[in-house]
Amino acid sequence: MANISANPWFFTNADQASTFALTSIVNQGESILVTSAAHGIAIGSAGVAVSLQGGTIGAYAGLYRTLTVPTTTTVLLQNQMKNRGLANTGATGSLLTPVAYPAAWRAEQIYWQPNAAADQLLITDGAGNTVWNPKVTQAAASGSFGPYTYGKLYWLQNGLVINTLPAGNTLQVTVN
Repeated sequence: MANISANPWFFTNADQASTFALTSIVNQGESILVTSAAHGIAIGSAGVAVSLQGGTIGAYAGLYRTLTVPTTTTVLLQNQMKNRGLANTGATGSLLTPVAYPAAWRAEQIYWQPNAAADQLLITDGAGNTVWNPKVTQAAASGSFGPYTYGKLYWLQNGLVINTLPAGNTLQVTVN
């Protein structure tokens, strides 16, 4: 699993978020009840950081802490913005867990070591905004070649989610 106790941070495929399709979101005022495919979060657990991303979830996109996990297909999340709509039954999108780092952070540099030219990397923040999606290769006709494995970044206020990191690849993030 991720080593974020030292600098730089190191990530492998084991740190990639698991993705579960959403079926509904219900705003309960102080909390949000999310129903998804079986998510694998331990029943009764609290404090796990998750991300809601994509599809038709609109204002619900973001980074959350679990209050509890009532069933294998539901998660009760802390509602930071109580003025959202009351329900979004039939919401499409994804519940992603675990979140690699659930707070604001600043990356000085990122170095990715792909195994093959076809490997893809996708990193988002907790709201699903792309942090880094390096272009692996480019057509020879364009005069530019990959893989692009090194990047400089900036402050990110909404956590870090490793969406895609293929097996055998490593990701190093130097933080400030």
